[in-house]
Amino acid sequence: MLATVKLLVLSCVAFSATGTEAFIGTIKIAQGIGSLRRGVEKTPIREGMQLLLNDVLETSSDGRVGIILQDGTRIALGPNTELKVDRLVYQPAEGQFGMVLRLGHGVLAYISGRIAQYLPESVSIVTPIGVIGVRGTTFAVSIEGG
Repeated sequence: MLATVKLLVLSCVAFSATGTEAFIGTIKIAQGIGSLRRGVEKTPIREGMQLLLNDVLETSSDGRVGIILQDGTRIALGPNTELKVDRLVYQPAEGQFGMVLRLGHGVLAYISGRIAQYLPESVSIVTPIGVIGVRGTTFAVSIEGG
C-alpha cells in the first residue's frame, strides 16, 4: 500500500510540473537532422513532438521541419535554420491573440492561421535585420549567416 501511495504522489508532482506549460503546436514533418532546444535540454526532433513557448528549433544541412501551431498557422523550416517561438497567444473566447517568431537564420515558409485572420497586426517574425509584419498571407524568407 505504501509503495502505491508513493507512486501516486510522484505522478502527481510530475503532472503538475508539466501541466503549467501549454502546448503551442506540433511537429508534423521531420526529415534529416534537427533538434529542439528547451531551456538547456536539446533533443532530436521527431514527428509528433509537442512544442512549448520559447522552444528553439534547429535544422542541420539536411534537416527540414513542418510545424502546425495551435491556431492553424503552418510553418516549414528548411536546412540550416534556427527558429524560436517567443510568443503565442490564441484565446478567441477572450479576444486575445498574438504571435512572435524569431528567425535567427535559415529558410522559413509561412501560411497564416487564425491569429492573423482575427488580429493581423499581432503577428510578427523577427529577423536579425528587421521585423516582418504578417497581415494574413503566405510567404517565404531566407536569412543567411549564423
